[in-house]
Amino acid sequence: MKKILLSLLLINLSVLVFALPGFNSFIQDKSGEFVYYKDSSFERESYIGLLSYDEYTYQIRYYAPAANGLPEKTVACLFTIDSSKEAFEMTGENVIIADYSSEEDVDIVNYMHDLLYEFSSRRINLGALHPKTEGYINKVSLHDNGLKVNSDYPQFGGSVTIIYDCMIPFFNLKRIENKKGNAIFECVELGKISSAEDKLFDKVVKFPGTGKIKVNSVKQKKSKTFTGVIGNQKITLDESWSQKMANMWVQNDDAIITMVTYTNSAAPDFYNEYSILRNLLQSKDGYYIDLGTCDVIFDNDNLRIYSEQYLEASRKLYYGVKYLTLNKENNYDYLSFAALKATYLMKRSYYDKIIKSYSN
Repeated sequence: MKKILLSLLLINLSVLVFALPGFNSFIQDKSGEFVYYKDSSFERESYIGLLSYDEYTYQIRYYAPAANGLPEKTVACLFTIDSSKEAFEMTGENVIIADYSSEEDVDIVNYMHDLLYEFSSRRINLGALHPKTEGYINKVSLHDNGLKVNSDYPQFGGSVTIIYDCMIPFFNLKRIENKKGNAIFECVELGKISSAEDKLFDKVVKFPGTGKIKVNSVKQKKSKTFTGVIGNQKITLDESWSQKMANMWVQNDDAIITMVTYTNSAAPDFYNEYSILRNLLQSKDGYYIDLGTCDVIFDNDNLRIYSEQYLEASRKLYYGVKYLTLNKENNYDYLSFAALKATYLMKRSYYDKIIKSYSN
């Protein structure tokens, strides 16, 4: 269980490696990264995912969960591109999941092709995209950040608004809205697989509910407190917590806290915080983050991230809080808290008090 909790807190900032042809991304893409979109242009609940294995090799996937008497459906294609070109161009393709006797599956494959070429063309025409781009909404909220572009897009019903966000991998496309402002194509998950055998990308996972829980229904017994210290970071804990590593404390199998400091690289303005934010919002290591319920608070150079995280192996739901705070040395002090969501809700005031005791 402690290994499960620990996996919720890890950050892996690997070397930046590539971008899709025809434009330079503010944050370059990494091998193993993926993104999923909810595509409301279908009559049934549907998702489109894109995964990179390296700068040449990708997978695009359609997934629809079983619903209303319809079985679960997956259509998936591996493809390669010529990264030296100035435009998106497939150099090979292998349809790995599809029923060629089904006209619907053939149409889905063609639809995914159209998306790739259309998204690429529109992103190339957009040109440079970064937080200082004119009209770019920066450090407001996870939902509102980005650049809004009004466009005609027949495939999505005509007049739409496309929201681009440099934090989103590949085409930087975060959301497409119709005239009424309703999302018809929206990023719902960021992720990163650890190997070709990692099955995290195979489908969109539904997060379970926690049922009816009375908030603060369990009172924590009073006990002696102590201060957990890592460098200039401090947090007040009690005797129900035990120290497992120099920077890690756990409370039985219910909750875990870690504190570390990350050295910022010499990079353009906003690069470090947005690249770290992308990493922190990614599903990885066997657990999923629900991007739709994430709340990110921007406070000057500081970030507060609140999210739900689901570990499919144990079928348990966690509540996570992450603080990124710029310190005097211009590096990020990092606090990460995760607890079983049901436990957190039962002892919310207790856990919130601990989180509020954090200082750096």
